[in-house]
Amino acid sequence: MNNDELRARLRAIDPVRTSHTPSPDLNRLLEATMTADANARSANDGSGRRRHLMLAAAAAAVLAMGGGVAWAMTSTGSPSPSASSTSSPSAAAPLTLTVPTAPAAKCAAVTVDRLGSKQTAFEGTATSVKGNQVELRVDHWYRGGDAPIVRLHNERKLVPLLSGVKFTAGRHYLVTANDGSVTQCGYSAEANPKLRALYDKAYTR
Repeated sequence: MNNDELRARLRAIDPVRTSHTPSPDLNRLLEATMTADANARSANDGSGRRRHLMLAAAAAAVLAMGGGVAWAMTSTGSPSPSASSTSSPSAAAPLTLTVPTAPAAKCAAVTVDRLGSKQTAFEGTATSVKGNQVELRVDHWYRGGDAPIVRLHNERKLVPLLSGVKFTAGRHYLVTANDGSVTQCGYSAEANPKLRALYDKAYTR
């Protein structure tokens, strides 16, 4: 609708158009109407823009919170495999003891006090017997070590490994040593209740 058509319609519905009252300024009314409509649209456009701005700000806040949560999970979560994987300590190396070719001195009776003076003492099971080499799996350490395996050897293959002691795979033995040298004269022998009781008293006092 153009301006002329709007003026014509206003004149047609004007209840006082035939009276002596001055006709209203149609141009002013038209301008006021159009201005009001433009202001309404402007106000609506402003509200829409404000709503869009508010939604954008809320979305930005959500994104910021999500980023913070993601950062927190990254910084405080489980460490990466490269950081968490640490090399576990290797098992203790086998202990090697030397067996003398003959008792160092005249044998003395085995007592709790004499046993208690030995630096190394353990009970083990023979797992391998080959020539002058015996390997024992340690069942219990009384003193002087933590190795899971003890190897006994002497340098002369034809000399018995221990005087009076025959090593057999699968049997249990009680062994003592000083300075890496196995003690003999009954201090190291196949396990039996009497010798085990002496070991228990010597190394639990």
